[in-house]
Amino acid sequence: PDKMHDVSSDNISEGSLEILRFLSFVKPYFNPSNIGTWTFPLGAFLHYLSYELCHRVGNTAGLKTLKNDHPNIAHQLLKDEPYLQCMDLPGTEIVAFLDSLLPLAQQALYSKNGNVSHAGETSLLYLTQIDPARASSPLIDFSL
Repeated sequence: PDKMHDVSSDNISEGSLEILRFLSFVKPYFNPSNIGTWTFPLGAFLHYLSYELCHRVGNTAGLKTLKNDHPNIAHQLLKDEPYLQCMDLPGTEIVAFLDSLLPLAQQALYSKNGNVSHAGETSLLYLTQIDPARASSPLIDFSL
């Protein structure tokens, strides 16, 4: 079943829905037997999208901690860097991204292209940093 349909689009921003639609569209191209000129760019895209999601979630968590521990510094930082105020992704969007990206990363592991396989490994590493419980159980099954 397509995980994108499990999430109410009312809880997901339009931009995130577009990315999720795109991921749903390219899913067949991640099949390990599907190899062509598109294979490496899709692997690189998976790697960088996973990295940027991890980076954004990490920055948001760091900013929340800074607000709690040092509110004056956080206030000045937000004044100097106003874009930080809109970095927070709702939990429903994070879950939707994880549900879409994890199967792609797992399929990438089996790619005939070594670079794509490595991109799958690094993507799983980044996604595990976001939600270890959600991402590591398939990894444990995979390693056994």
